[in-house]
Amino acid sequence: MRWLAIALAVLAAFVAALIVGPMLLGDQGYVLFSLGSTAVEMNIISFGILLIGALVAWYVLSRLVLWALSLITGSHKWIGALGARKRRRAFYDGLHAMASGDFETAQKALSKTTNGDFEGVNYLASAQIALTNSDLPKARYFLEQAIEFSNALVPATIMQARIDITEQKYTDALEKLEALDEQFRDNKQVVQLKAQILAKLGKWQVLQDNLGQWRKALPKDAYISWSQRIAKGKFAEIASKQGAVELKAYWETLPRKLRHDDAYRAAYVQQLLDQGMHADAQTLLVEWQKRGRNATLFPLFAQLNLPDSSPSLRLLESWIKQDENNVALYSTLGQVAFNSGDDMLAEKALLKATKLKTRKDDLLLLSAINERNQDSVTALKFFKESQQLPQ
Repeated sequence: MRWLAIALAVLAAFVAALIVGPMLLGDQGYVLFSLGSTAVEMNIISFGILLIGALVAWYVLSRLVLWALSLITGSHKWIGALGARKRRRAFYDGLHAMASGDFETAQKALSKTTNGDFEGVNYLASAQIALTNSDLPKARYFLEQAIEFSNALVPATIMQARIDITEQKYTDALEKLEALDEQFRDNKQVVQLKAQILAKLGKWQVLQDNLGQWRKALPKDAYISWSQRIAKGKFAEIASKQGAVELKAYWETLPRKLRHDDAYRAAYVQQLLDQGMHADAQTLLVEWQKRGRNATLFPLFAQLNLPDSSPSLRLLESWIKQDENNVALYSTLGQVAFNSGDDMLAEKALLKATKLKTRKDDLLLLSAINERNQDSVTALKFFKESQQLPQ
């Protein structure tokens, strides 16, 4: 307001000077305007008042024009704000409907958000609804829109890759994931999808080369699982193409670190069992567990099928002496004994296991033992008991 007071003071001084000056001089002077045959004459005081009036009128008119323009632009902003609120409301309504399982209502609501900036979340949600409805082309369309938003790039790419996997387009899926910037390549979901795709493509060596650097991105259980799958895949490929002899030779060429890895050992023994080399498998299972039971190798004992399983039986019995209430040990002892034809030991071990905890597999094996010994009544009894238990 200070500038207004100064302006008014200057204007008042100018008017006073304009009026008082000519009066003091005794001569008001005149101003003549001539245009063609028309002439307008006035004294200086009148001209000054006219000039000041014109300036005031110009100022008032300019303020009116600016005010009118502000009303017009303000109405546009108000209308725009109203549209943004409607889109935001539709966005939330769509997510709420989606969460409640009303996908039709959700899609209708989300279709009203296309002109809003929701960082691509609206398109991701629409794509998820399309996937739920098995409409893959529509899902791909929405994901293409979502990719335009930087914050939605990674989830949209992951969803696209999953669609490719569903359609068995593994190479396309891998290319999409590889196209992501390096900063996103350690994303947990990206890493897990890459591992899955490489396994589907049978690229076990590539998977093995990358697994070390993916270790931080994978849960411990997943890392062990993938190590086992890699080993199984590579060993199975060698065994199927070159035979068990080449498999054993390949094992000896592996680095010491891998030959001491539980996952690789388990995969190797499994391949020996699959190739019918049970004696070799037994030797390794016993040798590698002399210092104690290994959770990864131990379950493989149950697959041994040898006339002479005495090394395995002795090891299992030694563990039982240290842990007399371990159901898994008695059950495994019974399975190995049964496979080797020692029904007496098998039945004794399985009855002990059943006493500790009733399990379906143990009852079925007891039924098989009695059936093999032509005791159909007892065999049927154990079989009926097994059918009353969950798997």
